[in-house]
Amino acid sequence: MPSFSSIALFSLAVLGAVAAPTEKRGARSGQCVNDYEADVIAADYAALIVAYSDALADEVLAVNFTDYSESVNTLINSCPQGDAAKPLPLLAPTFTSREQFKIGQGQQPSINFERLNLWHSCDTVIVRWQTTNTAPIPEPKPVVGLISMEVIPNTNGTGKPWLIDTVYSEFDAGAWLQNLVEAGICSTGAGLPTAGNATCASSSTVSDVSPATPIPTLSTLPSPTTTALPVTSTDDCEDEEPTPTPY
Repeated sequence: MPSFSSIALFSLAVLGAVAAPTEKRGARSGQCVNDYEADVIAADYAALIVAYSDALADEVLAVNFTDYSESVNTLINSCPQGDAAKPLPLLAPTFTSREQFKIGQGQQPSINFERLNLWHSCDTVIVRWQTTNTAPIPEPKPVVGLISMEVIPNTNGTGKPWLIDTVYSEFDAGAWLQNLVEAGICSTGAGLPTAGNATCASSSTVSDVSPATPIPTLSTLPSPTTTALPVTSTDDCEDEEPTPTPY
């Protein structure tokens, strides 16, 4: 009969095998991204945002390139720019091929792109970035985001040693949308709260309790069939002081 320590060691080994992260692409072929290559991969993807070209997309993206971004889908759904911008479920892939990316990104205005941090593993390059000109207004809100790029070895024999295969990208879509609204590119009907209606977010409030009314305790709480506190509607907020939406 195996000892308790043997069973425990076996259980930990199995747990470790299940829980350990797996390198899905480069590591399988015995290749790993080095520091220099990670820097080039990050710079190439930034160039697709700052100075897009079909030629660069063909050079650095895999044919089956896939891009996941709830932030981009939020922008597309709230303020579409370009005829290729069609409504998408928030958690659906934004692009499922290199050709789709070329059509969509090729219709977007250029923005600046400042790399703030760079990390990489064997087959993934992660960039923390910032842009400060998402709309033509005097002082646009800065937008900060993270891009995780999974890469695969380029087996074509020419060109870049790595191709970007899958991207997971999220950023402050709320600040971006507010910039577009202020620039008049999107209407306030894009789903954004405005200063004038921020205090009307709730349709009802609990009215003041008279000082003479005892505060209920656990032992005196009313039954479920009784209304404990009166509720009054606050449909008209025209006289209330506007509260800016914080970001």
